[in-house]
Amino acid sequence: MVQLRKAASAITALTLLGTGFVGVFSLLSNTTLAIHSQCSDGLDNDRNGKIDYPQDDACSSLDDDYEGISTSGNFITVTDGHETVTPGGAVVYVVTLKQQRETSRNVNVTLHLPHQSNVTSASDAGSVRQDTVTWTNLSISKDVTRTITVNVNVTPEAKPGQYLVTRALVEGAEATDTTLVKETVQPNANLSYELSLTDGKDFVWPGEQSTYTVRIKNISATQKTTDVHLALPFDAYFISASDNAVRDSYNITWKNITLDPNQSKTFTSTVQIDPRTKDKMLVRSRAYIGSVSALDQTVARTGLPYNSISTTISDNRGTAEVGQVLNYTVKVTNNSDLVATNVPVDASFPIYGEFVGATEGGYWDGSNVRWLVLQIAPKDTRILTYSVRVRADAPLGSVLTASATADGSLSRDRTTVVLQSTENGLIPNEILFRKTSDRREAVPGGRIRYTLFIKNTLDHVISDASIVDRFENRYLSLDTFENPTSLISRTDSQMIWAVPVLKPGESWKTSYVLKVSANAPTGMDLDNVATLRGADVEGLSLSQKVRTNQAGVLGDFPETGAGMDTMLAGILAIIAMSATAIQRKLTLR
Repeated sequence: MVQLRKAASAITALTLLGTGFVGVFSLLSNTTLAIHSQCSDGLDNDRNGKIDYPQDDACSSLDDDYEGISTSGNFITVTDGHETVTPGGAVVYVVTLKQQRETSRNVNVTLHLPHQSNVTSASDAGSVRQDTVTWTNLSISKDVTRTITVNVNVTPEAKPGQYLVTRALVEGAEATDTTLVKETVQPNANLSYELSLTDGKDFVWPGEQSTYTVRIKNISATQKTTDVHLALPFDAYFISASDNAVRDSYNITWKNITLDPNQSKTFTSTVQIDPRTKDKMLVRSRAYIGSVSALDQTVARTGLPYNSISTTISDNRGTAEVGQVLNYTVKVTNNSDLVATNVPVDASFPIYGEFVGATEGGYWDGSNVRWLVLQIAPKDTRILTYSVRVRADAPLGSVLTASATADGSLSRDRTTVVLQSTENGLIPNEILFRKTSDRREAVPGGRIRYTLFIKNTLDHVISDASIVDRFENRYLSLDTFENPTSLISRTDSQMIWAVPVLKPGESWKTSYVLKVSANAPTGMDLDNVATLRGADVEGLSLSQKVRTNQAGVLGDFPETGAGMDTMLAGILAIIAMSATAIQRKLTLR
């Protein structure tokens, strides 16, 4: 039974096989069977008007893989014009396209770029996606070469000894370019042009305008005519270009530029940097002529250039005792030619220290002293101070460390806790400016003598400074004054004194007398404000430059004519003598 089944199966298989052969021979009588051969696929692959073997003479048999030299009539090449390139360098890939079949043909082109590169721009509206650039429906005329370009930056991580492999594809044709990565590259002696590009800046601010200058020079011995191309940054907006340049998206072209041997020409294009550009981004632009290119890179900054701010901190002493106050001075200098805005400054709080106070709006957040927003003029210095008391539990020999930071600049100060310190902690950068009076009270019709005193404790000469002294002119009037040559201006309510040139350590003072009006109300406070101003003291805080003096108006002085200060001193003396006598009596008992 089993044998009968096997026999039946064999007969069925032979029948089907025979039917298949009949079908194949029948098919061969009408068309070709070799469907994987271009000479037997029923298509005019080379577009010469003839279809397959034997009609097409270019097909020698059904087994041919192609009909002619080109399956589509498209031709493509790609090159960067270099044999070698350095890590971090740049190249321009030039792709040429030709076709010889139709008057005009639209093709799609794809360029696969090396993985060690970053695309900066592509001509002719090329679509950039990661390592691929695609052009859709590029028009190519018969027997006319069309050129498209791609600007590429080689990554700094590209390893020497590797090849940059680039592949260009168009329907029916492809081409490959290889460039070796080397540490150093020999210049190409066959170049005809010298090319440079610059925007004249190291840093650029978002929203700022930049003008790129392209300079081309013919370094060959013959006259040359060429197109000059400029690929603008993607993070910029086009504004203008010189010399009737043609613009295509981010690409600027100056066409048919003719140069005699050693002749140079310059072209410019102005752009506005995208206001949304992030800090520290590289804004790149490239000029190129064929394989000759020049790159400009500018760093985007939302603040000052790097290392523009420098900071120092000091309490002007090396030792301190428990309970003493350390006065820290923080100098923040803007070394750039731009105004520094929104500069934050942080000063650390030393261990075993108690915060006392800070100038210029500084505040203690529990661990640090902070100034959130400072504005510093170009080439100028702001002086900030804060005070710290040495805690009672500070161990002898411990080091109090304070630091200040601003825009990456760091400075430290160290002070050692000792049993007894001979240092006074004078801050050399705090100018000594005082205003005093000979009395705190005055009667209507009386007089008050005021004295202005200034000592230069800075580290530079004071040659541009003056004092503006204001007083209440309803009840005070100028009576007499010293140093008439120093008084450069006088009105009913103010005087302006010119401070003479003071070297470090030198001082100056002047005095004047104000008369109290006879109708000044009793109990009224008479205010008098003096302000130090000038270029040489501009960096000082208001607390260092403003001095206020106040005097009260009395109805009458005591008959002795003694002032209140004298009377109080006498009363205190009597109290002290009485206390001494009582103590002696108690001792005798």
